[in-house]
Amino acid sequence: MSRVALALLASVFAASTALAQVAILDEGTFSHSVAGTRIGREDFSVRATRAAAPGGSFVAQANVLEGENRRTIVLNTDSVGGPTRFQLEAREATRIVSSVVGERDRATWLGRVVSGERETGREFRLAEGTLIAEPGVAHHLWFVLRFGRDRPVVLLTPSASAVDTVLLRGMGQDSVQVGARILPARRWELRGLSDGALRWEFWADASGRILRARHQESGLEALRDDPPAETPLR
Repeated sequence: MSRVALALLASVFAASTALAQVAILDEGTFSHSVAGTRIGREDFSVRATRAAAPGGSFVAQANVLEGENRRTIVLNTDSVGGPTRFQLEAREATRIVSSVVGERDRATWLGRVVSGERETGREFRLAEGTLIAEPGVAHHLWFVLRFGRDRPVVLLTPSASAVDTVLLRGMGQDSVQVGARILPARRWELRGLSDGALRWEFWADASGRILRARHQESGLEALRDDPPAETPLR
C-alpha cells in the first residue's frame, strides 16, 4: 500500500475515532414566550467528548433568535460541568452589538464584555463546583440539574461577570405537554440561598433533559417544540 493511501486511511480512522468519542446528550429547539406571546426560539445541543481532556468534557451550543436579534452561545466545561470557556455574540440583523468572552485559568475566571465601543474586563476566583447559567438560556439548566443537586451551587453569569449562590430542590412528579403529547416530568425550583427567591422553575424528563423552563425575574418561558429523542409514550 502506498504512503498516500496509508496516510488517507490513518486520517479516516482518526476522524471516525474522534466521532465515536462524541456523544449527543440532548438537542432540540425551545420556543420562547413572555406572558403567552411567542418572542423567539432557542436552537441548542449538548455534547460530551472524551477526546478533548482527561475525564471528558462537555460542549453546549445555541442560537437564540428574537426577531432580527440573534445570540450565538458556546459553553465548554470540564467533566463535572465546571466552565472552562464561554463565548457569546449578540447581533442585530448583521451588526454585532455585543460580545462576551470568558475563560478559566486554574481557579480564576478571566471575563471580557464588549458592548458598542465600551469594553470591560474582570478577573475573580471561582469557587469549586461553580456552574454557568446565562439569563434567557434554558439549555444551561441541563448542567445545573446534572451537577448541582444536593448542594449549594455558585452560578456564574458571564455577561454580568457576577455570581449567585443557589439551591436546587426537586418539587415532585408532574407532566409537560409538548406538541400533542403529555410527557412525564419532574419539576424543579432553583432559589437563591440568601433570600430564598425563585430564580428558575423548570421541568425535566427522567434522563435530565429540560422540557420546560420559566425564569422568574424576566417572565421568560421556554417550551420544547418536540419531545426529546426516544422519550417513551405515556
